Amino acid sequence: MLYTTFMTHYKTDYAIINAEIVVHQTDSQPSNTSSTTEGILHKAGLLVSQGKIQEIYADSTEAQAQAQKLGLEIIDAQGAYLGPGLIDMHIHGCGGTDTGQEDLQTALETMANFLAQRGITSFQPAVFPSVEVMEKAQAALEASPLAAYHVCSIYNEGPFIALEKKGGLPAESLRDFTAEYMEQLLSFRHPETNRTLLGTMTVAPELEGADVAWKMAAEAGSKVAWGHSASYADMLPANKGVHLTHIFNAMNGIDHRRPGLAIVPFLKQYHDATYELIADTVHVNQQTMEFLIHSLGTQRLCLISDAMAAAGMGPGESVYLGRQVICDGKVSRYKEGNILIGSAMLTHDTGRQLVEAGLIDVAGFFRIASTNPARVLGLTDRGLIQVGHRADFVLLNESLHVQDVFIGRTN
Repeated sequence: MLYTTFMTHYKTDYAIINAEIVVHQTDSQPSNTSSTTEGILHKAGLLVSQGKIQEIYADSTEAQAQAQKLGLEIIDAQGAYLGPGLIDMHIHGCGGTDTGQEDLQTALETMANFLAQRGITSFQPAVFPSVEVMEKAQAALEASPLAAYHVCSIYNEGPFIALEKKGGLPAESLRDFTAEYMEQLLSFRHPETNRTLLGTMTVAPELEGADVAWKMAAEAGSKVAWGHSASYADMLPANKGVHLTHIFNAMNGIDHRRPGLAIVPFLKQYHDATYELIADTVHVNQQTMEFLIHSLGTQRLCLISDAMAAAGMGPGESVYLGRQVICDGKVSRYKEGNILIGSAMLTHDTGRQLVEAGLIDVAGFFRIASTNPARVLGLTDRGLIQVGHRADFVLLNESLHVQDVFIGRTN
């Protein structure tokens, strides 16, 4: 599938009027919210100042009058849906590049620009899990304000995972847990926020040291995600705040005799468990996605791409970590062994397909593709249309294709 390049605006002071603004129930209430229906303010407007949301108006007339008074540029959304910029919390590559490239700074900048054009204004790149790569990632973000703005943190898919469930991850990236190595991984900092750069790390919960990894990550402000695991439900620790790496993939499924990790969010004990979903219909079957969403709703679901370099480039061949990769436009596989390694679809498209299939509504689209990932990652300045948040927006037309993207910084 080929993607069109959309209009991306880098602006810090302006107003948007006549928009169908997708709001969240925890948002601070704008004036005259009686027109709110199912999380949408109709014909609404907002003001942006210094790259932040300054005010939200349920009445566009009021927004326009205030903008004129302040001498702000006024943008007419003409009835398009306005929601927070999308957040992909698990992506390896897109636009012909990936995090396995030697020049990581250029790769992250290329990904940032490519994703921004598609409404994905923040992302958490998944990297080869090692101290050396984390060091490169920190250096790349320190050298690039562009990448530092869009890259919220780094995802380490490993290295403490089960060999038999490694999927497309190289065996040489796996290692036994040590507290010393974990401490090194957690030591790197994001140059803009000074938070630990390791936002998420996949750990197989059955491995020795998994409980220590969980505790260390929590204390550092990072998130351990259970995944790439051969465990079963009766083997799992009683942790709260569990997050699952791409549910149903690289884990044992919901068997009626011995259910695996995939059953976790359905259990009362893990009522607060969050989970990632790759919705390209290959990683997870359409009927299974229907079962998942109709059973659990969307309050804990995080839409991810798990995309590779070929995402957005159509069918073709590429190289990842020195191995040939083939792409059919929907997913990428290693040519040798036909091993599924990642998606070739990005979340602005898979989210739209979920709406078209009747599994979610427009508000649900933004919930799973922006609000929930922001909450799981502890990002308090994005993921919602809310006063004080970043002015990172995406405008979707009636058919939910990206129309315009707004970034709250100068390019």
